[in-house]
Amino acid sequence: MAETWEDTTKEGEEHLREWTVEYTVNISGEQHHHLTVLWGEDHEAVQRHLLAELKRTYSGSERIDVTVLRMESIKTEVDALFFEGCFTP
Repeated sequence: MAETWEDTTKEGEEHLREWTVEYTVNISGEQHHHLTVLWGEDHEAVQRHLLAELKRTYSGSERIDVTVLRMESIKTEVDALFFEGCFTP
């Protein structure tokens, strides 16, 4: 029998999850609004990935001001009743 993700993780170990991060970047008075999805076990890991993304995206900028508006874990549970009757093929 094949091992599942739950079988291979240790007790108390954090799982890798998807996080949605919404933030703004100010460069010389010009504001840019971003929404991205990052992977991480917790807030600290997501912050490290966000910093790496900012370094890649704004590598030519000398100074940037970043404001994180929202950072939350994406839930995979879907309420199917919410969509009942909304869409027809």
